[in-house]
Amino acid sequence: MIHISRRALNLGLASALTLPASRLSAQARKVTLYMGPPEATCTALVEAFEKKSGIKPTMLRLSAGEAINRIRAERNSPQASILYGIGLPSMMTLKADGLLEAYRPKGSEDIPAKYKDPEGFWTGTDVDFIGFASNKQFLAEKKLKAPQSWEDLTRPEFAGQICVGSPATSGTGYTFITTVLQVMGETKGWDYLKRFNANVAQYTRSGIGPTQLVGRGEVGVGLLFAHDILGSIHKGFPMEMSLPQEGTGYDLFCSVLLKGAPEPEAARTFLDWAVTPESIELLAASEYFDVPTNPKAKVHDLIKPYRDAKMVNFDFAWAGNPDTRKTIIDRFQNEILAGRK
Repeated sequence: MIHISRRALNLGLASALTLPASRLSAQARKVTLYMGPPEATCTALVEAFEKKSGIKPTMLRLSAGEAINRIRAERNSPQASILYGIGLPSMMTLKADGLLEAYRPKGSEDIPAKYKDPEGFWTGTDVDFIGFASNKQFLAEKKLKAPQSWEDLTRPEFAGQICVGSPATSGTGYTFITTVLQVMGETKGWDYLKRFNANVAQYTRSGIGPTQLVGRGEVGVGLLFAHDILGSIHKGFPMEMSLPQEGTGYDLFCSVLLKGAPEPEAARTFLDWAVTPESIELLAASEYFDVPTNPKAKVHDLIKPYRDAKMVNFDFAWAGNPDTRKTIIDRFQNEILAGRK
């Protein structure tokens, strides 16, 4: 597996696009991926794929917002063939932009229809939901209970103690804000977000950013996908997870073929492998605790108690619409971020 910097990826792949025809056969044994999961999980996946297929992956980890912006910028000269492990609203945005290629992976017939695009543009590998990660030492020192509702996060006891990914660059942050707007409605939702903002210490670039901040006690509470919280608990961080009683938002993490993929044959081989139980079980094996979409894949013990967590009826078509995304992010930046010191 090759893991290189953004600059090297730009220069190297741009050169690769001009290789002579005599070397194209070698390109079929390579594949370039943009990936969303944590570094350790991405590494475990691409190393296992290389061992299984003999195809050499080049991987770059990006947040959801970074991935969308990069793929849009590369529309006329695609640099990667696969986008893996990014949430469904982002995938639907890319589909609406005409930046995905339809492909139904072999073996995806085992995956329920609700986890697949009817037109074949995306296939879900794992499901996750938003939770509250609280530092146990913070709770004990302040004699507080972990937040049990969205409204709890606006209490004065949590002033300056909350951290969440920015919806402009983070799939976690975007899922959070679209969940609030669906649970509360637009008017009450934006009013809530302004009150919530008063308690926020930091909006991080990536969705996993709050894990270290909460784990080290730099903030008391982080909003994260459950896989990040459970992964931190598994590593021994002094955290506990709670869920909002009103219901929480969730996401379906997908693998897709990018339009104009420079390595289409190798990319399809990866997509076929990505939906297998062998591949999906590597998520939990690398401490990335999600619910598998493939019913043949084993569910890790840490996630089993939360399989029946209360979920909102999340409107992915609305959240993934490019106009919706732009409207929400613009308003967030203008009405929330602009007023922060």
